[in-house]
Amino acid sequence: MEKHPVVVALIAFAIVMAGMAFLVVVLEIFRRIGARTTRRAAAAAAGGAPAPVEAPDEELIAVLAAAAREALGAPVRLYQVHVHRGGSTERWSRAGRMDIMVSHRVEPKR
Repeated sequence: MEKHPVVVALIAFAIVMAGMAFLVVVLEIFRRIGARTTRRAAAAAAGGAPAPVEAPDEELIAVLAAAAREALGAPVRLYQVHVHRGGSTERWSRAGRMDIMVSHRVEPKR
């Protein structure tokens, strides 16, 4: 028995929509699990003592100063070093900011 092409198209469309609805439900479940885990971690961190802030060691400062001198082609002096250790959720936004900073990089004067 041959089915009409419109019926076949409607059946295929219904199967695709059902699959997409299933994926939406699965993703929403994962989002809620992730939000719950984040809330638990934040509550546990708030209940404990704040993590101590480590000062960067002298070797790291020397490497940063050498890299800045090489990039700029002139002597540099570092007045402050801040080691940023953000959460994993900020990785994409941090990568975007780095792309913008690199695009505005000033070439060294020779």
